[in-house]
Amino acid sequence: MKHRILILLLILLPIIGFSQNTNENVLYVVDSIPIIEEPKEGFDVLTADEIDNVVVVKDKKVMQSSGYKDLDGIVYVFTKAYVKRPDSIKAIPTTKLMTKTNGTWFLDNNSTPYSGKFIDYYLTGTKQGEGIMFNGKLKGKRQLYYLNGIKSDEIEYANGISNGLEQRFYEDGTLMQQGTFRNGKEIGVWEMYHPNGQLKQQTTFNENGEMDGESVSYYSTGEVKGKNVYKNGVYQKDKVNDKLFKLYNQSQELYHQANYKGAIKKLDKALDLDSNWAEGYFARGTMKLNDFQFEEAIKDFNKTLEIEPYFTKAYSNRAFAHIRKQELGNGRTLSESKDLQIMASKDVEIPQSELDKICADLKKAVALGDDNMMVLEALEKYCKE
Repeated sequence: MKHRILILLLILLPIIGFSQNTNENVLYVVDSIPIIEEPKEGFDVLTADEIDNVVVVKDKKVMQSSGYKDLDGIVYVFTKAYVKRPDSIKAIPTTKLMTKTNGTWFLDNNSTPYSGKFIDYYLTGTKQGEGIMFNGKLKGKRQLYYLNGIKSDEIEYANGISNGLEQRFYEDGTLMQQGTFRNGKEIGVWEMYHPNGQLKQQTTFNENGEMDGESVSYYSTGEVKGKNVYKNGVYQKDKVNDKLFKLYNQSQELYHQANYKGAIKKLDKALDLDSNWAEGYFARGTMKLNDFQFEEAIKDFNKTLEIEPYFTKAYSNRAFAHIRKQELGNGRTLSESKDLQIMASKDVEIPQSELDKICADLKKAVALGDDNMMVLEALEKYCKE
């Protein structure tokens, strides 16, 4: 464990006052769970407000009696949520203190597959998931939760395999998806929903878990987005759809070659085939944005959002189209060739009316889940967020 000095120490340093150097071997135990590698979930949200107390152990004999050798210290962290749990709940094990071998779960240092209830927690002490195992296999309902406590998933299992109803939810509790498994295979009608509750996609599977019949997708406005037909898992060709996506793929190839004008022409043809295709308007708007056609790009993003109000990236890109229009719209051309134009941006004071549009779009994009660094930096720069 040499050099595994975790980020947690940096967070807790003002509380712990535990001196260290890069050669120290320090183990952190959060709510009785050893953290021997940097956690991937919930780690960066553990703050002083969520910690009840911290105990630092440096006595070698005490550490050895706890089963740990060759350590310079153990830092025990107890969250407020953990301290409030009754002992009966604390006694229920977590999968973070289990090992999974050949698909079967075992309590650490136990050769018998685990049977009974389990509860997992985020590093903050809030519940992450719970369920039941029998002979080391998931059985019955497995439930998962967001950090805010809202249920994210509810899945039924039998002998460790998905078997029964599966439901997934958005962070506000709105249903995102539902369908039925039988022995690990999707069967019957599966449905996905937009955040506003409107049906997003409906697909039918046969008894063999193969797509069978129509798979219909919808925009959040209720308008049909597209249809595909399958027979025993085999896609049934559709001349219009196939031509549409052929043009789209050709446009993407040209786009990656920085041939924006050629790419735009391909999407012009595609949108002539389907004038209600949000993805087509978004792709064309993005290409126009990169070709410095800012007004035209904004029109395409407007059309995209008219068809699909939950098209997250369209908000982001429309904001950048407004930004670049202000910063590059009257910019000085440094060089120009057949396929490439380089513009010089300049510092300008963006009118408040434009800033309002930019900030509204950036905030909407982030609210819908766009955490791209460029978006976050733009939000901070232009909207003082």
